[in-house]
Amino acid sequence: MFFTEESVKERLYKNHAFLSKKAPGLLQAISNLPGQFNVIVKDGKLDADLGGGSIYQGDAYATSLSQVQNFEENPLRLFPNVALSSFDEKAKVIAWRYTGKINKLIGNQVVEPKPLRETRHIPLLLMVGLGFGIHLDLLLERYEVQNLIILDIPAFFRLSIYYLDWEKFFEYYSKPGRSFNLIIDDQLILEKDIEKAFSKLFETLLRLNPGVCFWGYYFEHLRYNPPMRVVDWFRDSVAFQEAFHGFFDDELWSLRWTLEKFPKKIPLYYPQKKVPKGSVAFVIGAGPSLDYAIDKIREYKDRAVIFSCGSSITALEKAAIVPDFHVEVERTKATYDMLVEVDRSFLKQTRLIANNPLWTDCFKLFKRGYMFLKLNDTGAKILEATGSPIIWHTGPTVTAAGVALAGEFGFDEVYLFGVDLGAKEVQSHHSKLSNYYNPKSSLSKVNISFDITLPGNFGGEVKTNQWFYNTKYAIEQTIKKKGIRVYNTSDGARIEGAIPLPIEFFNLNGYMKKEEAISAIEENFDTRYINMIKLNPILNKLYTDFETFAEFIKDHPKRFDLKSYHGVVHSFQDLLNKMASFKNVLLYNLLYHNTFQWTQTVVGHALSLQGKEMEDFVSQFYLLYYQFIKEAGKEIKKLLEEFG
Repeated sequence: MFFTEESVKERLYKNHAFLSKKAPGLLQAISNLPGQFNVIVKDGKLDADLGGGSIYQGDAYATSLSQVQNFEENPLRLFPNVALSSFDEKAKVIAWRYTGKINKLIGNQVVEPKPLRETRHIPLLLMVGLGFGIHLDLLLERYEVQNLIILDIPAFFRLSIYYLDWEKFFEYYSKPGRSFNLIIDDQLILEKDIEKAFSKLFETLLRLNPGVCFWGYYFEHLRYNPPMRVVDWFRDSVAFQEAFHGFFDDELWSLRWTLEKFPKKIPLYYPQKKVPKGSVAFVIGAGPSLDYAIDKIREYKDRAVIFSCGSSITALEKAAIVPDFHVEVERTKATYDMLVEVDRSFLKQTRLIANNPLWTDCFKLFKRGYMFLKLNDTGAKILEATGSPIIWHTGPTVTAAGVALAGEFGFDEVYLFGVDLGAKEVQSHHSKLSNYYNPKSSLSKVNISFDITLPGNFGGEVKTNQWFYNTKYAIEQTIKKKGIRVYNTSDGARIEGAIPLPIEFFNLNGYMKKEEAISAIEENFDTRYINMIKLNPILNKLYTDFETFAEFIKDHPKRFDLKSYHGVVHSFQDLLNKMASFKNVLLYNLLYHNTFQWTQTVVGHALSLQGKEMEDFVSQFYLLYYQFIKEAGKEIKKLLEEFG
């Protein structure tokens, strides 16, 4: 391609006129030029210099063409193929039963789309760097790029108005089922917090349907310095991973267990008072390091507020150390089964603090019981409207909640004991004082496995798993966001932001105001929500919306050409849009986990088919999805009849 200064200026003027009318905000976003901004036309070739020398080595077209050709040879997927897990089609759990039926429909053990050279269809392209946009022009000539996300910094993005035909680009993405999304911000390369840097990316993926985005491709046009860490984000983002976790019944249980708290009048957290300055918290986990720390905990138990977490209470009972608060977050009956193994008189000396979906009978085991709201939880969505805040980063395992609560209550210093989040010796995965090694205990039947290696708190390596890894992340986020001083005495995984403190150097000096701190914490809980929430209209609307959504799903496949990849992808994006259109957070929270998961597997398998075979497969899925929504709606009706 031969460029002249006149042709480049002509494109600039045309784009400026078009964008001024159609997207003035886009022009505004790229209006601030860096100190040096030069578009270079020389010998028919196009290049740019933004202050660091030639970007395209003298020829933007040749560089871009080479990149596209490399992409054609080796297209880079965001994620690998999906291995299907085994689910029983006759399972009592509704979501598991339908997952089994969908997996049977797929038939294969692995979901593996056809190669891109055969489908010529890209459900999502995540592009880092637009520049002149020559590579985008070339890609759109070769593939249908149904959804496009461009990440760029303003100065480099501005180059596009010198080459890309923005009017043609807008026309291409005006077709129903297509979308382009621009995330233009210097923070993409300067923000140290990777979750914050890519928060808009996460929001965009949620809107498009993460199950569709899973089968997307990655195109890096420019490697920035410092780098734009998109690949790191997809690998490390707990938020994106958790979008595919959970299932309908789990959220249904949460809703039911939360509704049970109303007649039980369990006090809910409404922050009014912080603990006194100088207060100290001990957060106790059941990791193997608890064994060598137990004497220190006993020595200072009267000077610090002790939060026992989960199964650590079975170890503290043996050590005759009564915690001031016991923390739980697991909603299943397994938590109750573990707690009833502890002497009732021991539990009656302390207080329970748990999230709203905890198994309700747990509360009667303790002297007093309090609850807080869990993030992204269906039951919590009802209570949040009363002014009770969501407590962030309280899972997936319970020590994360212990640290988050200590930070929320205002403790200056938090000490971690037995918060190993793994083990150096895998056979010693928990404290020997805990019930994990008691053959009569329900804990002894828990399968513990480690498949991840992390740096240790005091050096060496620690074996862990995804649940503990995500807990480590949650604790790190609490430390960062709350700005609290956390000392880690555990010989387990290193927690960024926590100060390693060998147990032999641990001591406390001065008066710690323990009793005042306990009193301040308890003053933050009351039952005002009971008179603020009218359950009947909430549950009645939820049931009605389920019925309406089911009727929508019945005819949903007829609205799309399911013989085309475009039509299949569009149908799943529209499905999510319809789900969101009810503006019913309870419905959305109950359904989004399985909707994302099933979109992931069904779209992936559809991309391995074509024509009538693909149409039949996707239509059969939507019939199963309709049946699932109808059955789920019956469960909501039961809640309405019982609590409404």
